[in-house]
This record gives sequence, C-alpha cells and structure tokens, in this order.
Amino acid sequence: MFSRRRTFKFIVGLAAVAFLASCAGHDAEIHASRPGKFRLLTCAELDKEGAVLLKRERELDSLIQRAKQGAGGEIAIAIAYQNDYNLVRGDLREIELTGAERNCVLKYRTAAERAVQ
Repeated sequence: MFSRRRTFKFIVGLAAVAFLASCAGHDAEIHASRPGKFRLLTCAELDKEGAVLLKRERELDSLIQRAKQGAGGEIAIAIAYQNDYNLVRGDLREIELTGAERNCVLKYRTAAERAVQ
C-alpha cells in the first residue's frame, strides 16, 4: 500500500510540473530575455552570436519534438529543455532588438525566416 501511495504522489507531482511548464507558454521567452546583454557587441558580433543561438534553438526544438513523441515527453520537456529553450529565444529576441536599434543587417536568418519575423 505504501508503494502505491508513493507512486501516486510521484505521478501527481510530475503532472503538476508538466502543467506549470505548459502555463509558461511563449511569454516565458520575454521574461527570459536579458535586456542590455548584447549592447556592447558590434553588428558583426551580433550576427555571429545570433547564428550560434539559432543553431542551439533548432537543436532544442528538435529535442522537444522528439520528446513529445514518447511517453512522459511533456515532463521531460519541462524538466530538461524548456528553460534553455526560453533563454535562447529571449536572447535571440534581444539580438534582433539590438540589431534593429543600430540598423544592423543581421544575416544569420534566411530571407524567408526574416520575412516571417
């Protein structure tokens, strides 16, 4: 009986973590951004940093998509990937804002990706 109760509490706890992570949503990247982090970089450095962050965003997105296919995927995403994903998205947003303020031409995204933004 003790082990069933413990297992039940564990499952409820994991469900709560998954629920809270899903509540964070896309607004989390706004809160994860660090204003002024990229202010001292030149346009070329912004472009280079943006390319590194874009590559990391795509890796994390791939991992998240794979995790969604498995059992308990939402829990794995919440624990392992979501925070990093939000930080990377927030940093990319800050790079784009800083680049726009300085009228930089950031080439790390393709023309199609820039049009969607």
